[in-house]
Amino acid sequence: MKRFIVVRIVQMFVTLILLSVLIFSLIRISGDPAALLLDESATEKDYQLLRVELGLDEPIIAQYFKFISRAAVGDFGLSTNDRVPVLISIGGALPNTARLALTSLVLALSMAVPLGVISAVKKGSVYDHFARVIAGLGQSVPTFWVGLVLIQIFAVNFRILPSSGMETSAHYILPSATLALFMMSGFARLLRSSMLEVLDSEFIKLARIKGVSESSVVWKHALRNSLMSVLSFGGMYIAILMTGTILVETVFAWPGLGRLAYEGIINQDFPLIQGVVLIGGVIVMLSSLLTDILYAYLDPRIRFSG
Repeated sequence: MKRFIVVRIVQMFVTLILLSVLIFSLIRISGDPAALLLDESATEKDYQLLRVELGLDEPIIAQYFKFISRAAVGDFGLSTNDRVPVLISIGGALPNTARLALTSLVLALSMAVPLGVISAVKKGSVYDHFARVIAGLGQSVPTFWVGLVLIQIFAVNFRILPSSGMETSAHYILPSATLALFMMSGFARLLRSSMLEVLDSEFIKLARIKGVSESSVVWKHALRNSLMSVLSFGGMYIAILMTGTILVETVFAWPGLGRLAYEGIINQDFPLIQGVVLIGGVIVMLSSLLTDILYAYLDPRIRFSG
């Protein structure tokens, strides 16, 4: 088990190093930051002074090692747009995204668990077909379109919910529902497949032969054993929500990490983009690592083989 954890940690660090090389290279390939930050009236001296200030006058290898050494201690430099430390900007936006992600996750699970279980138990019935249609729609419809439709209906037509911001609990409803619809579809389909496999297993048949009630068989024995696959899926979904909510946060003007990344791209704020991407990579890697460790502890086959 210890060897399994050590290997995963080493893989995480290697992945983060490769990610840092990739984002550093792409930023440099996209153009000269000095040329993008200064207007046409700037002189050659202005360009030289700004390159010195940004460290662009040094060799590319030296620039990378300076960048990665500072990033290792949380120093991503100053935002070129508002001259605020990038880490402070990310620290202010990250909790907002975390709150939205957790709210969406709770809402998605509250819908996905009964939908997936009923779909598996009633396989081939009208309930099963209805659940599969809902799950298919949830994963095929673009999230930004769902968000715009919800805004049109509940904020514009009926005027019962706010369309932007996060001042009150009512502001959470539309963006969390938009994200929850996509997550719910994935959870429900995965839970249905896992439930069908477990319901056909020998220990479930034995429980029924012994006279265990059908509700206990389904909700206690089958569901508990089916949640293993949902666990790993859910861990990655949390990471995706934390780092990939650009469209939803932009549609609802939610001041989170996704909107911060969008503003960095629009303003060509390279330090901000680098910081958001690397922090996002760390979140994804840590989520994957913790999910694998938890999965290994819950599943003896992985724990003893590791």
